[in-house]
Amino acid sequence: MGNSCSSGQAHKDKDSQSQHSEEYKLKSSTGNERSPSYRSRAKEREDQPAPTQLLEPAPAHRPQLKGPRPVGSSVSDSISLSSPVTCASPRDAEGPPMPSGVASLPEDHRAQLLGRPQQRTRRKKAMLIYVCAADSQDCCAEKGALQCGAAARLRVRARRRGWRIHVADLHWRSPLEQQRDHRFPVLCIAELARQSELGAVVPVLFLNSGLGTPLLPHTLECADFKAALDAAQDEADKTLLNKWYSLDESRTPPCYRLVRGAPARWRREMAKALNVLVRTLPQEACDAYLTTVVEQEVQHTVLMSVEAARRCVWVCRAGAAAAAEPDAPDAAHHQELTRRLHNLQKDLKLHLSERNIIRASVRGRSAPGGEDEYTEGVRSALGERLDALLDTLIGESEAPAGCNGIPTSLFDELNEHLTFCQKSAQSTSNREITLNELKTYVTGDSQVPLALIGGAGCGKATLVARAATLAPTWQEDLAVIIRFVGLTPQSSSSHQLLKSIVDQCHVLHAGTPYRGRNDVASLSAALPKLLGALGRARPALLLVVGADALRGARWLPSRLPGNVKMIVTVTEETDEPSSSAIMAVLSSEDGPKVVRAPPVGADEARAVLAACAAAYSKTGAASPPDAAVKAVQKCTIPLYAKILAWQISLSAETFTEQSEPETAPELVICEDLEGQLTQILITTEAALGAERVKTCLALLTAARRGLDDTEILDMLAHDELFRSEETYLPWAPASLFWPQLAALLSPWLRWDARGAARWRDAALAGAARDRYLQDCEDQVRKTLVDYYEGVWYTENDPKMAGRLISQENKFSDECYNTRKLDELPFQHYHLSKNDPESFATRPYFTELSWVHDKLAATDCGHFLEDIALVHLDPLPEHIEILKEVFEHHSYALDYDHRQFYGLLRTTMEKRQREGTEIKSKIVHSWVEEIWEPPIPTFFPTNEEFWKIVETKEKRDLAMVGGFDSKTYDLIVRFDTRGKFVATVSTEREEICVWDVTQCKLVRKITGVTQPINLVPIDEYRCVVLCKRELKVYDLNQGKFVVSLKGVMNQKMPYYGLHDSKHLVALSRNRMYVNLMNIETGDCVTTFKAGEDRFLNSLLVSGDGRVLVCGDETQKPFPLLVWSLTSRKLLYDLRIPHHDFVTSKAAITYEGSYVCVVSRELDEPSPNFIVVYDLQSGTLFKKWKPGCDTVALAISSADGCVVSGLADTRILVWDLVTGNCRLTLRGHGAAPARLRLARAGGVLLSADDACRDLSVRLWDLHTGKLIAVYTPPERITSCEVLLGGSVLALALENYKEILCVKLCGPPVDSVTQGRDAEYDDRPYGDPALEGRTFDVRGAESC
Repeated sequence: MGNSCSSGQAHKDKDSQSQHSEEYKLKSSTGNERSPSYRSRAKEREDQPAPTQLLEPAPAHRPQLKGPRPVGSSVSDSISLSSPVTCASPRDAEGPPMPSGVASLPEDHRAQLLGRPQQRTRRKKAMLIYVCAADSQDCCAEKGALQCGAAARLRVRARRRGWRIHVADLHWRSPLEQQRDHRFPVLCIAELARQSELGAVVPVLFLNSGLGTPLLPHTLECADFKAALDAAQDEADKTLLNKWYSLDESRTPPCYRLVRGAPARWRREMAKALNVLVRTLPQEACDAYLTTVVEQEVQHTVLMSVEAARRCVWVCRAGAAAAAEPDAPDAAHHQELTRRLHNLQKDLKLHLSERNIIRASVRGRSAPGGEDEYTEGVRSALGERLDALLDTLIGESEAPAGCNGIPTSLFDELNEHLTFCQKSAQSTSNREITLNELKTYVTGDSQVPLALIGGAGCGKATLVARAATLAPTWQEDLAVIIRFVGLTPQSSSSHQLLKSIVDQCHVLHAGTPYRGRNDVASLSAALPKLLGALGRARPALLLVVGADALRGARWLPSRLPGNVKMIVTVTEETDEPSSSAIMAVLSSEDGPKVVRAPPVGADEARAVLAACAAAYSKTGAASPPDAAVKAVQKCTIPLYAKILAWQISLSAETFTEQSEPETAPELVICEDLEGQLTQILITTEAALGAERVKTCLALLTAARRGLDDTEILDMLAHDELFRSEETYLPWAPASLFWPQLAALLSPWLRWDARGAARWRDAALAGAARDRYLQDCEDQVRKTLVDYYEGVWYTENDPKMAGRLISQENKFSDECYNTRKLDELPFQHYHLSKNDPESFATRPYFTELSWVHDKLAATDCGHFLEDIALVHLDPLPEHIEILKEVFEHHSYALDYDHRQFYGLLRTTMEKRQREGTEIKSKIVHSWVEEIWEPPIPTFFPTNEEFWKIVETKEKRDLAMVGGFDSKTYDLIVRFDTRGKFVATVSTEREEICVWDVTQCKLVRKITGVTQPINLVPIDEYRCVVLCKRELKVYDLNQGKFVVSLKGVMNQKMPYYGLHDSKHLVALSRNRMYVNLMNIETGDCVTTFKAGEDRFLNSLLVSGDGRVLVCGDETQKPFPLLVWSLTSRKLLYDLRIPHHDFVTSKAAITYEGSYVCVVSRELDEPSPNFIVVYDLQSGTLFKKWKPGCDTVALAISSADGCVVSGLADTRILVWDLVTGNCRLTLRGHGAAPARLRLARAGGVLLSADDACRDLSVRLWDLHTGKLIAVYTPPERITSCEVLLGGSVLALALENYKEILCVKLCGPPVDSVTQGRDAEYDDRPYGDPALEGRTFDVRGAESC
């Protein structure tokens, strides 16, 4: 067979370019502190970060698995015996013992499981384009090219990869922008800070020949103001300064503050004041005080963040004339503006990458058609740069599907709750007495829950958050499990919350997520057992904040196992607390223990008022008025004080245009909390307009899980309230209104992990629901339905292009329309409340394609939430079937949605076995689709396999850890007979041959002395390693043939086939290799490496011509290459200061290339892959993927090397070019088991440690995942057959080989492989089919 992987000699002596995995830089995030200085900060250098870090820190370096390097199998299209798999002990962990899968996790993941907050946060999948513009009128065409061209196209492209694109643009020449006070820049910086919390901010700067509207400084230090007065020579100038600035002695230190609310008709006078300051202030003070909006935006992005500078795109026009200002500055001011513009441009050129600077040529723009050509050029250039930035962000943020078999979704869920807990704990008031009560409970011997009771807004959540933060210091090795009800989708329902808690407990106890039935009864039974098991290993504390929102949470235990404590918060109602549903659930003979949240004192309430007023004010509000101080002394609830503080801050923080004359918002004080909550909405309406606020907040309140910025703008843009014909784009008012509303309501809104705005407080959400949905709920929900069904997408207005988006269910092979699939059932439920039968027959429950897409976009818990909306008893048959599928097979479906059709078929067959007749027309319509699924689907074809599935379900339900039997240790395929495999069972001392197309046993040979490994000689004969001897058997006749002379090494019994009559085997002393005659059993010759040189591996090419061994004695570690044809040593290969990890090696069929993992001797860096050209003996390629390689395979047919990595990726390397051809993602643990189809084109991957139970089948031509199968038991061995159309799996506790066939539409790679490998001939003598042969004692004959 020729070498299909060779390349020119010129390339063979060069190392290939290394592909490094994503490397992250860890940047410390500084706190958001208010500086006492009133000067604007000078531009600070990169080595001196500003105290306020607006943009997000760079993502942390992806942690690598430390400790012993994992041992994995190496597979190639050669004939060899891999090193025996050893058990790698997990790294030592302090405290009580942990499951090995948890102990070997990265430190941050272990800390999350134990309830320890981490500073590092995962970057959200959002690219947020923030528009910085010096003059919005001067860049209308460029902004239009961005909004309606580049960004609209980028948005479509991004969602195909699971990312969100949003353009934040506040520069629309609005009255707010033109009034020349500091409300607009404060709004811009607030919006920039908000966006930086939601994703990766990409500043797009439009800066030509002007800085835009100059601003008077908001504050002046006393010394600077007096110096300006002294420098002013004209009395009129002094009078002007004294008119516009007044001494504010309430601040520390005192300062001169710009007169608040300067009306727009005094704009010319303000310009005169600016001119005076330019003439009187020194240059250093001018740089600090006299800034425009665009300068502040650049300062807070490019000059304060290396990441933002790396991503910033600057669009400028060369040679464009400066736009004329309506109030032209005098010569000195003009000179000052010119100087600052040149300095700003100089800084931009210094910090920005040259490729991110777009210089738009204006040549020919005034000619006919020139404007369109100019706009298209800008759109094209912007699109190219933004596409590249998106690709970079996606590459940097790729995360594995799991770690050690634990899904990433669980770590994300824990991170959300722990981060919220950490933030809440920082705002806790002094509650030492109550904290001591909680400490006494946590460290005591009580076995009943503790209920923390208090009124709404009294600070229960912050109190529990602080207790959770301090609890590890109260009790050593404490595991903290904390959930805030409603914070995330997984904590928004009783069922979802219970599943999330059970998953975390199961991981801490067993090292794996819960794999049993996902129904409330099973989960409720599992929770106390898991808590008990966890308590026996370490103390545990379960905290549920907001439990009163879960009136159906009957799973909360009323008595606790030893060493386990539980704290729940309950809002006190008007009636007795014991009558509430949660208190009834928690009640027992001894409990629960009740602790009341203590009332806040008058002094403490006053302190909360003052602190919040200062925090909410972005420009420095004055002290709270006496009326507010008196009010909080009567109603001391912290939430009440916060609302008043927010209302006080509105006098300077409305972010709206000034009125003529301006009137400060009236401070309305109510006597109770409920009334003050309503005042939040009333005050917001007064500031921004009642109709606009109602429209926007009604949509936000009606949405199931909130709305993100882009969704809100899309919907507002189609409402006449938010449109204007005066702006370049008609929906510009919406683009400004939403940031105004978000900034105004920032204390009362929170943004979740996907960037959606949601109400922070449940009471406020209820007030908004009553106020805004009472009379128009159906209309609002119909608007949401129209949006998610894509009704508006048919519009053809080019200026609406940025706000039109299609709403198909599926964006790409891996990314789905999660928002549509989640929202539509919820909205139609509310629209069909009076007709549950109609709702039950909607496509959400009747069309399998929708069900599959919903599962792919979310998980089983989300779909079960939809089923819970069907209020019918009994449930219709089709919904009952779907519920059974999602409850019984939750683990497999959450792992990968592609198994849906196969598991639905399993459920239908189960109902048929039980004699359940199909009555529903809907279910009848499913049958054809289930048996011929629309996507490639694996389905087990063994007749009695359902019994093992049901047995496994019962064991999971009982949660009894029994003994797992290992029936088959090894599956070996015959290269000449594609549909047959041989299995080896060491314990039962038998070898079997199976026909996988019929799931049938063909031959069984018993009495084989402890068989360990098997290598086929041809389709009938094989060499078997029996203990330490090699024996030849005839599998067709079922008889022993010959025993080869000599004894193998006990630890390294390696051997491989040379030809049909000879094999090579490592000698007992490992100093040489024996060439043995298979027919006679004699040793023909030996290959010796030298005196005192011990070999530790043996690899033979598929054609038997090349032998490669590793020598563990020599340093550096050499690879010895022999020609078995000429029987001489060809090469002694070595790399200085490196070792070869020969357990991870592979060789091409014809022996042209060998690849092996290597590692540095003196450095702890990850190992890497080297490829040698065995025709010349030179280093051909060197690949450094950035983390440890755990498995290798090499394919001559595909001309590639496949490597499984410790971070769960699979990389496919091109043997010709040396480039990484494909990156395959999806495993939840390191894929250390790789199997290539004999005909090529298809790869089977799995985790040999079974932390990830599933097997995955990949198309090596396209890089796409073909299908996934999650068996009920752990896999002990597997093989891919007939091009991937059949998998042979050996499972624990199953006495047959499981044959899994690929159903559904044909896949080209699989079809070609099947056609090449399949033959319908029987195995050997048909008369012997199914026979059992006992060879016990035959060896001694």
